[in-house]
Amino acid sequence: MSMYGFRGFWDLSRRDSEFRIMLIILATLWIYTSLLKFPFSVPSNYSDVGYLWIRDVYDGQHAMQIPYVQYELEYPQVIGALLFIDQAVSTYFPVIFDQWNTFVVVMSILEFPFVVGTLYNTYKLCTKLRINTKRIYLYMLTAMSFIIYGFYNWDFIVAYFVTLSIWSYLDKKYDWSAIALTLSVLTKFIPGLMLFPMLAGLPNWKARLRFFTISAGLWILVNAPFALANFDVWIKLFTGYSGPNHQLQNTWISMVIQTAGLGDIISGARAGQILSFSIIGYLILRAIVSKKTPFEKILLSWYAWYGAIYLFDPQMFLQLFPIVILTPNFNFLFYRLADMLNAFIILFYFIGGSHPELPWYIKDQLTPFGLINTSAALRQLIFLGAYFVCFNPKLQERLKRIPFSLVRPVQG
Repeated sequence: MSMYGFRGFWDLSRRDSEFRIMLIILATLWIYTSLLKFPFSVPSNYSDVGYLWIRDVYDGQHAMQIPYVQYELEYPQVIGALLFIDQAVSTYFPVIFDQWNTFVVVMSILEFPFVVGTLYNTYKLCTKLRINTKRIYLYMLTAMSFIIYGFYNWDFIVAYFVTLSIWSYLDKKYDWSAIALTLSVLTKFIPGLMLFPMLAGLPNWKARLRFFTISAGLWILVNAPFALANFDVWIKLFTGYSGPNHQLQNTWISMVIQTAGLGDIISGARAGQILSFSIIGYLILRAIVSKKTPFEKILLSWYAWYGAIYLFDPQMFLQLFPIVILTPNFNFLFYRLADMLNAFIILFYFIGGSHPELPWYIKDQLTPFGLINTSAALRQLIFLGAYFVCFNPKLQERLKRIPFSLVRPVQG
């Protein structure tokens, strides 16, 4: 297993000049995206990391309390552990101006190894699958979303464990893949969608049972102490801030629900969630029963999720960096368009506070047909389109002919 850890990373960084260049670029980008979010910077941009300190420490007075037992936290245990460590450092050693600044800076330091790990895993996967490693430049290191959302939430940690799980899976190290998959779910729930195509791709039912038992067993092992200590608080991890009552946000689903007269982003949330999960379930099932390879089915499950999920906040785009890099037929122009639209979301999100005179469709953050949600919806539809196009060579060929067929009548 040494190639998956520091030894493999160290060997690659010593002998591969291209990887070293990528690593230098990554480090400088991380420094810059972090500086943009540090409270002492002027101007200081919003981040969920900084907001969580204000909500849970300054306002909530939960410093050094145990999440899921003494207070509600919407993020699973990997993030919860990082937050607890960070609270300890910033509370007892507020060496960077004050506790708030120390908290945000320390979290940037804690996240950085996972960012490097994501680059390393993705590079090794590209090498293994004979995918051009220059795609890492095009689809990650030059992405606007990296600068704006790189240090913002904890999505790079998700990307790290997801790529580690996929890499182990392709190497037929299924036990390690199951463990990495569970760690990704213990960071955010979304990677759980990979379980179904991964199980389907295993050679027999014994292997499937072993994979599921390891994954589910580790999840239960981590969650059981919190559930036993205070079930009422622990269960809010699933029913609280981001639970079943969450509004429709940054998605084309809200447009459909409003147009169909089923409600707005709040009153129509349940209808939107049913529509969303119905589409996702169908698309994942469609991928599983197809003749695609197990690896392609895993990638398709990601496009199914982010193409139709009712909540697609812009920082989640980072989870798709390695997925798109590992999809050779993802159109670069459409990807850059999705990246630009994703950047628009936060650039205009708070504009109503400084320019209240602007019309509602520009300043309203969540209205289905406003500027922000329209940008988010178009970005999402690009990923939904990738589900149908990127793994279908015949459809790709037909689409290439469309521009020529449109101009043929003009040519006489």
